[in-house]
Amino acid sequence: MIIITTQCFAPKIGGIESLMTGMAEAMSNVGKDVLVLADGDKIIDDDKQKYKIVRFSGWKPIRRRRKAEYLKKFIEKNNIEVIYADSWKSIEYLGNIKSKVIVLAHGTEIPKKYFDNFYAYLNIKKRRIIKSYSNCETIAANSTYTRDLMVASLNINSKKIKIIHPGIDVYEDFINEEDRASVSNMIKGSSPVIATLARVEKRKGHKFVINAISKLKSKFPNMLYLIAGKGPYLEEIKRYVRLMGLEKHIMFLGWITEPEKSLVLQSSDIFIMTPITVGQSVEGFGMVFIDAAFHGIATIGTLSGGISDAVVNNQTGLLSEEGNQESIIKNIDKLLSNKELRDELGRNGKIRARDEYSWNVKVYEYLKL
Repeated sequence: MIIITTQCFAPKIGGIESLMTGMAEAMSNVGKDVLVLADGDKIIDDDKQKYKIVRFSGWKPIRRRRKAEYLKKFIEKNNIEVIYADSWKSIEYLGNIKSKVIVLAHGTEIPKKYFDNFYAYLNIKKRRIIKSYSNCETIAANSTYTRDLMVASLNINSKKIKIIHPGIDVYEDFINEEDRASVSNMIKGSSPVIATLARVEKRKGHKFVINAISKLKSKFPNMLYLIAGKGPYLEEIKRYVRLMGLEKHIMFLGWITEPEKSLVLQSSDIFIMTPITVGQSVEGFGMVFIDAAFHGIATIGTLSGGISDAVVNNQTGLLSEEGNQESIIKNIDKLLSNKELRDELGRNGKIRARDEYSWNVKVYEYLKL
């Protein structure tokens, strides 16, 4: 049996949620007996899956300990092949168990070394992380950036870390005509269309794109920028759009379903996300770039965190230096002005995404560990 222990799982929406849910489905599809220990209340769809789901609710500190105790007792009574954990937090209270433990690392949860001298609390967090990782057999880092950060900040032996870019599912088969008509009506012939699908927080860099829209709207008077997602920075971004007088060119979609996400990407000329590093928060990989590539869409990103693993510069998309507004404007203009280049980058990205990131391929990379 394979156990997946995770704080992030469907029906919650997010990158890690999609990753862990996809892992459970993929491993079940290749014949593995899978048990998922997930956070949250039990839902009706839990009993419809090929794998078993046990959920843990309640106050987070107690919930994590309850889940750890459940897992330790389960291991004592059952033959376990391996345990996959979504992060160090999911194994913090397991202790040194006999079964093999593989922990995923995403970059955002790893403290940066240069902050330690300034914030004492990070030293406490650092000790917690190192202790957790000492009890696992292998760490599956989601990017080169994440691996290098772990080696530099936590002094973890690089031989213990394997780089596995996350797998992805695309929900094109679940699109219904009502959703298709809704998205088509929303765009209403606007062209070109660019989109960002991400949690709306400062480090995602929405303002850089908004500033670019302000500069390029005279050249592309019918352009539309779609922002899908919610987050703590949403109201600030909406105020900024009003301040810039760009209501005609920017539309906020809020949270959207996976099929709706596919429709938005299919209707877009470019996918863009221009993250910056904010404090300890950084983009560990950028799975949404692969999602866009799956749909044959050229992408624009920044050289922040692990994004350069997700976007191959000048092959599947274009990369700007982190925080470089002029470069971001230049890259948007370059792609919007050159359909042949957009199509070429989109085709390259689609081939790479489907050949390297589909779960029917990716699942064997995780199982090989």
